[in-house]
Amino acid sequence: MMERAYDGLIRGLAGLAGALIGALCLLVAWDVVARNLGLQPPASTVALTEYALLYFTMAAAPYLVRQRGHIVVEVLYQRVHGAARRRLDRLVLSLCIVVCVMVAGLAAMLAAEAWTRGEIDVRSLDTPRWLLFLPLAIGFSLMATEFLRLLWRGESVAGGQQADTF
Repeated sequence: MMERAYDGLIRGLAGLAGALIGALCLLVAWDVVARNLGLQPPASTVALTEYALLYFTMAAAPYLVRQRGHIVVEVLYQRVHGAARRRLDRLVLSLCIVVCVMVAGLAAMLAAEAWTRGEIDVRSLDTPRWLLFLPLAIGFSLMATEFLRLLWRGESVAGGQQADTF
């Protein structure tokens, strides 16, 4: 039950990332059309685009880890075989987990600090600053979980793609 809910979360976030990309394309297209027609385009297109880039990247990242869509130096993995490759996999996955947990922890601390101070990101669209750190905390936490799953299952960092689709 818990695993099914978690898988749904990962797929749902990937779907959300796709929807954000589509909405962003429509927003930019409307901005261009409005300018060319002499209409007033939305003032917040640039700010919304910047926020959307952060959100859809962090929403899609755990799914990409699951699908092995992350970057792996294949040249190294092609030259290492057997037990040495399994050790290298464990080392790389462990390092990925540590880095993701550190970034997630830092982002969570920065989000909490911005929340308690009531900080606002002032642009054409005023936004609570903690909303900039929240997707980082969630995205890197979920990536750490995905890397942990790979480590727990003994799967390779560069191993074959899983056939999971959303």
